[in-house]
Amino acid sequence: MAYDFQINQDTSLSVGEYGGRMTTTTAAVTGNFQAIQFITDGSFTSVSQTALTGDALTSVTYPAGFVLFAAVTAFALSTGKAIAYTRAS
Repeated sequence: MAYDFQINQDTSLSVGEYGGRMTTTTAAVTGNFQAIQFITDGSFTSVSQTALTGDALTSVTYPAGFVLFAAVTAFALSTGKAIAYTRAS
C-alpha cells in the first residue's frame, strides 16, 4: 500500500522551512514570526503579538525547549536565548 503525504504549513514550521532568527542578546528583534523557541530558560522584556489574550507574556520565565506559538512581530528578551521562526508569506 502506498501513502501520499502532503506537507502543510504546520509541518513546514516544525522543520523551520521558512527560516528564522537566533537571538542571544537583549536587542529588539522585528519580523513576521510564527513561533519562538527558547534554547535556554528565558523571558521577554517586550513582545508584540496578535494571537494570544490574557496575562502578559512578559511576566513568565519560559523553560529551555518551550515553544510559544503566536503571530509575533517584535520582541526583546530580558534573559535567555531563542529562535524565532518566520511565518509563511
